[in-house]
Amino acid sequence: MPKQKKHKREGLPKYVYRKRLGVLYFQRQGEPAVKFECQDHNDPEFMMEYALLLTGKKQRLMKPARKRDMAHLIDHYVKSSKYIDLAPSTAQGYDEVLKYLKAEFGQTPVSDWDTPAVIMMQEGNKERHHFSNYCVVVSRILFKEAIRLGWINYNPAQGVELTKSKNPPRRPWPYDKINQFKDVATGRELLLFEMLLATGQRIQDVLDMKWTDIRPIDGTVGVELVQNKTGKPLWIPLRDSLVTLLSNTKRVNDYIITNRYGRGKWSYRGAHQAVQKIRKQIGAEEFDIHCLRYSAACDLALAGMDDETIGAVTGQCMATVQHYTKSVRQMANAKRAIAARESMLLKNRA
Repeated sequence: MPKQKKHKREGLPKYVYRKRLGVLYFQRQGEPAVKFECQDHNDPEFMMEYALLLTGKKQRLMKPARKRDMAHLIDHYVKSSKYIDLAPSTAQGYDEVLKYLKAEFGQTPVSDWDTPAVIMMQEGNKERHHFSNYCVVVSRILFKEAIRLGWINYNPAQGVELTKSKNPPRRPWPYDKINQFKDVATGRELLLFEMLLATGQRIQDVLDMKWTDIRPIDGTVGVELVQNKTGKPLWIPLRDSLVTLLSNTKRVNDYIITNRYGRGKWSYRGAHQAVQKIRKQIGAEEFDIHCLRYSAACDLALAGMDDETIGAVTGQCMATVQHYTKSVRQMANAKRAIAARESMLLKNRA
């Protein structure tokens, strides 16, 4: 194997080399190579330039300025505690936006962004309503980081309003569709559906549940969890039918709902696709997995529970509970009012 040809520096001062076509360069380890303006090493001007290079001043001036574009801002952010401390489900949503921003605007200097540019980005993704708003939310966080780094003085995404969805609002599953799903589903699809409906939790929280999370308290079987999104610890009692279903479920892994091989938990994507297949089969396309969370909250509202009590099960704040149950709250209140009225009339008749 022929030896690699070395750069010639015979008779040249230290750190001086002849490189391409015999051109003289100064290069010290760890520093950029600098081409001599004077190429005659016997010329006094060459020696003056050489002395300047030995001080390192010229190399420092040549070092490229740190890039302050979107790609480097994202790199800064993902290394910060603000990103590292995100709940897994939140980080997953952020990652989709960060990947998009890096691909589309990675080379754009952060200082070039203004509010119209953020609005234009939002409008460019309007076909994906949730994603377009998430782009604004994540951009707002990134620009806040840029302000902290001293790259910009204001947040161009701060004043951008989130758009309202044109899609119809989510509704709880109708009881006939719930029964149809249960009639068709078997195995882990049925177990997932029953656990979502019974606990009122997000799908990822249910998929994360382990057998060791099931714990009886005062004779009532319940499941312990810490919500991925909020970090809120909960203990939720399980209905008898679900306890029976769990008792008849073979334990093959630490996770209650496993993948097809029984070697780990069922993936979000796999679970979502399996439920979607049955939804299409029974004509329940308009009622997605998250609508089961609405169903749980609305059932409790119809049962006469107040917002705080419902939130104790779903882990939601009062405002979110009210949003989820607004479709049935009037019915629940009317039911309670009529019951109170009937009780009063019975007493008056007596």
